Amino acid sequence: MSARRHDRGATKRLATSSVLCAVAVVAMGLGAVVEVLDLTAAAMASVVLMPILLTYGDYYALLAYVATAVLGVILMPQTLTSWLFLGLLGYYPILKRHIDRLPRPLAYLCKLALACAALAACFLIMYLIMFGGQGTPREVFLATFGESGGSLWLAWAFVCLSIFTFGIFDLLIDRLLILYRLKWKGRIDKWMK
Repeated sequence: MSARRHDRGATKRLATSSVLCAVAVVAMGLGAVVEVLDLTAAAMASVVLMPILLTYGDYYALLAYVATAVLGVILMPQTLTSWLFLGLLGYYPILKRHIDRLPRPLAYLCKLALACAALAACFLIMYLIMFGGQGTPREVFLATFGESGGSLWLAWAFVCLSIFTFGIFDLLIDRLLILYRLKWKGRIDKWMK
């Protein structure tokens, strides 16, 4: 009897996670429709998956991240939203729980290193896929922001704004966790358990 109850619980967790993955893919689709909302849609998709992390743990959250990222890249490969979700925003809430356990200065340093590594990986992927490995990475970095000689400051402004936006996303997750624990936990737990 307990094996049947365990199977039913696992099936419900999987079904609930699947529904939230579908909602996250739809949220990423919003970024495909309205291109200005690329970053917002990727962050929204990541936030949609947070109840899985908080209720079922890292394993189901990682599975949901992989399923959502793969679906996003397959269905919307031309949009930045799916790549942002795949490259940083999708898995970050899972890592954040572990990074926040470190001493505060070390946690901030790890978050900064993670944001810089994700940006570097994005530019490397762009260098390999979009430019076919032609030219130097510096030329690709500058070509992304226009042909003019003044594009270097624009490129570095983009990097700084990306790191700042990542910091805002980190704060958003903290605030949403507080709101979740104070207001939504009871309602969501009834639906998810």
